[in-house]
Amino acid sequence: MRLHHTGIALSLIAALSACTARQDKSPDARQVREPVPAAAANPMASFARMVSGEWRMTARSGTSTFDTCHWGPGQHSMRVTTDGSGAAGEPWRELQVFYWHPGRKQVCLLGLSPYARGVSEGTIKFEGETADAVFDLYQSGGRRKMGLRWAFDGPDKYHEILLEATGPDGLEPMNEWDHVRSKTLTATRPSSAEEAPKTSERLRVLESLLHHSWEAKGGSATGDAFQIQSTFEWVPYADAIYARTIALPKDGEPTHLLDAYFFHHTGTNALHCLAFSSWGGVYEGDLTVLEGSAMQLELKGYEGDRVVPHVVRFDFEQDGTLRHRVWSLEGSERTLLLDIHHE
Repeated sequence: MRLHHTGIALSLIAALSACTARQDKSPDARQVREPVPAAAANPMASFARMVSGEWRMTARSGTSTFDTCHWGPGQHSMRVTTDGSGAAGEPWRELQVFYWHPGRKQVCLLGLSPYARGVSEGTIKFEGETADAVFDLYQSGGRRKMGLRWAFDGPDKYHEILLEATGPDGLEPMNEWDHVRSKTLTATRPSSAEEAPKTSERLRVLESLLHHSWEAKGGSATGDAFQIQSTFEWVPYADAIYARTIALPKDGEPTHLLDAYFFHHTGTNALHCLAFSSWGGVYEGDLTVLEGSAMQLELKGYEGDRVVPHVVRFDFEQDGTLRHRVWSLEGSERTLLLDIHHE
């Protein structure tokens, strides 16, 4: 079944990319992109200070971490990778994503940690030189209510406080650190074959996607042609797969079209997908197996002020090809966006 899952993930990337291309050309997309008041024009603007160099933190125990920040497509999201080592010196990595959610009208966060298979979900808000976050932390031992505060001291330093609600008094500080920007990136020591972590069983069905560059050409039901290139990177320790898709136009520079994250959600016990398009769409949902080995993704797409469910179905034909179709659902209307075969 591994190859089937590989085809499914690739089809998902192609499907969302085709949906993005279609939305960019539609009247609704143009309406969403009309000028808005400056205060609301770029809700991710406060995160721009995080880009460039790396943020170093040294704990009282002497261990250090290094945060690097990268914009997602269209600068509607930001990916933060934290590298460090545990008390025994073993390496580890955490992954955070901050993104503007057009449906919630909030900046949301996703965090993936190797500690107890942690998955964090919540919101964060900047007010001047400070930021406050509240989030649920799902771990193998249950759910925890957490908070986070940042206070910036100039452009290259900020103080972080981690909080937790353990009683009736609500969120209370449990740890704090100082982060300082460095223009020089820390070199990471490559792991030996014995030390290198392996993809977890929960993500192994997608393992054959890694270490390759995948290209696809096709057309949507609306007649729009597309050519895309996708790369898949396993994030060790955090145990996620990060997919990056670029559009390859006939003329002009490649365009960062889509970011997608695949991870096992500790709270729901499901293989989850969270994706961001270049014009600000957010897509999220789970993969289910249907009768006869067919598979389906039910994605809720937040596109501007609209919420459009997408159904992505995969059927294995008798001739050995994989057919996949994508529909958007609006009320009782079901619109076919994509219908192609993979050989």
